[in-house]
Amino acid sequence: MNSATPALARGCRFRRSANSAGTLLVPEGVVELNSSASAIVELIDGKRTVEEITLELSERTALDLQSMSSDVQTLLQRLAAKCWLVVGDKAALP
Repeated sequence: MNSATPALARGCRFRRSANSAGTLLVPEGVVELNSSASAIVELIDGKRTVEEITLELSERTALDLQSMSSDVQTLLQRLAAKCWLVVGDKAALP
């Protein structure tokens, strides 16, 4: 999964709000994200791999790489389960 390149699905868009959290606009409506989820979703661009997203966020915060990887993987799995995320490369979400 670390070599996968996640992207928001068609019809889904991320918007950063003034309070450092963000909003995920999805076909079904609007999803308010907390600041941690916003930081992850903001880096989902279809170009960065899961590993690159995890490394960048780990460098920005004091969170160790293993914990950050777990957080990123969990959110990506939840987004994929809602069909709000597509995964490039040949890897797939577990």
